[in-house]
Amino acid sequence: MTLIFHRTRRTLLHGIVGITLLGSAAMAQSPVPAAEFVRQIAIAQMFGMESATLALHKSGSPAIKDFAHELASEQGAVTGGLRRIVAKRSDIALPDRPDRRHLDLLRDLTDKQGAAFDKAYIEAQRSTHHEAALLLERYAGEGDDAELKSFAAQTLPVFRELDRKSRELVVGP
Repeated sequence: MTLIFHRTRRTLLHGIVGITLLGSAAMAQSPVPAAEFVRQIAIAQMFGMESATLALHKSGSPAIKDFAHELASEQGAVTGGLRRIVAKRSDIALPDRPDRRHLDLLRDLTDKQGAAFDKAYIEAQRSTHHEAALLLERYAGEGDDAELKSFAAQTLPVFRELDRKSRELVVGP
């Protein structure tokens, strides 16, 4: 009797976990609303520009400085394109500053020096560009706004390339 009870309980728990995971996966794959897409991409761009400025002043690594120059140039072009789209709209606004997570990353970078800065900068660039590339890819495929979908498809290669290059960066000796 006890064995049957434990098997039944285990089966029920597995079922509940399975349903929970399916629900979470479905929620994670629901389309991203246009305003949220714009907010997240704008924040990634703001973070990219601010962190590039920090890297140009704080890093001693020529590779990181080269990456920061390229990042600032690429992000400037992307920001211009997004601003042009949003300027024509009354239903979507650009955020005026990064979110708390990215502000905390910027504060953390500001407080670091030398190799500790380089390591934190590289890690932040890798995660930010990877997340942005995934968001752009997702919106380009299933976004609900044609103009932003086109923007996402055109911008995706830029973020994929920045993601690839950030993964090639190494912390010097």
